[in-house]
Order: sequence, then structure tokens, then C-alpha cells
Amino acid sequence: NIGKAQKEQNSLQKDSLQVDLSNSTIHWKGTKMGGAGKHEGQIQLQNGYFLTDLTKIVGGKFTMDMNSIQVTDIPEHEPVPRKRFNDHMKSEDFFNVKTYPTSEFTITEVEKLTNDSILVSGNLTIKDITKSIKFKAIIWEKEFSTKFTFDRFEWNIAYEGNWADKTLVDKDIELSIKLKTK
Repeated sequence: NIGKAQKEQNSLQKDSLQVDLSNSTIHWKGTKMGGAGKHEGQIQLQNGYFLTDLTKIVGGKFTMDMNSIQVTDIPEHEPVPRKRFNDHMKSEDFFNVKTYPTSEFTITEVEKLTNDSILVSGNLTIKDITKSIKFKAIIWEKEFSTKFTFDRFEWNIAYEGNWADKTLVDKDIELSIKLKTK
């Protein structure tokens, strides 16, 4: 369900709901060797908002601070491997945060599925690549939650080592997102 970037829909009357950054989380998980191993961690949201039209979400934009990406499954009492992994994730091998300090997701379309679930279409920009993705999300009171995977190779998030190094890390990155609005 990855495609070319889509144009954002425009409607005349929109209100914005700001995301409560301190109570929102973006959790990532990547696996290696066909799921035999894994690493996971957090990325901080730099800013974000939903656009609403009366009672439903019709758009939004979210910016992730890629300098904040960190692993959480290497214990803090092991600072050397933890720092090594975090630095490698930020390097040109993966997210190249020096050149691309933020990533963005812009909602282009929302389709209601049930009273508390929606199908979200939008443009995900990581590094210099923007592609359209779709995923299901749950909305309950002031919380938006979703879990989906994307193919890191579609956004050129690839370790440039030898063939064995490249294939050790699986292609899918899982994101679990919980956003609370103010």
C-alpha cells in the first residue's frame, strides 16, 4: 500500500487540534534475521496537529525529530553499546539526521470505517523521499492510535555494508503511534 505522494485535500472549514507532545508516543521496532532478533525504541514528535471538519478528522501534519531517535531495549547500564547503536541509527547508514533532521507525515485523506476506526492515507517523508501510505487507526475520545509497518528500502533507509550486512536487517519497520490531543 505504498504509492506515489498524493495531494492534500482542501476543504473550506477546518479547525485544528494540537497534539499534546508530552503525552504522545512514537515507538519503532525493527527486526533482523527474519525476526530472530530485534531492536526497538522511541522517536519524539516535534510538533503535530489534526485538521477537523465538524466532528471528524480530515487532515493533519506531524513532524518527527529524527535527532531524538533512540533504542530502548539496550539497557542504560550498557552505555557503550547503547550509544554505538543510537549513533549508527543517526548516521548516513540509516536516517542521516545531520542532513535530514526531521521526518514528516501529512494526512491527505481519511475514510471512516466504524464509529471508532478510520483508514488514513497520507504522505510519509523520510530523508528526501516522499511516498503515499495507508493504515488503519483507532480514535477514542482524545486519542489516536495505530500500528503499521513500512518497507525501509522504499525510503532508502539501508545500511550500505556488504550483502550479508544489508540482509541481516529485515526490510520492515513497525511504528506504534499514540497521539493525544489537547
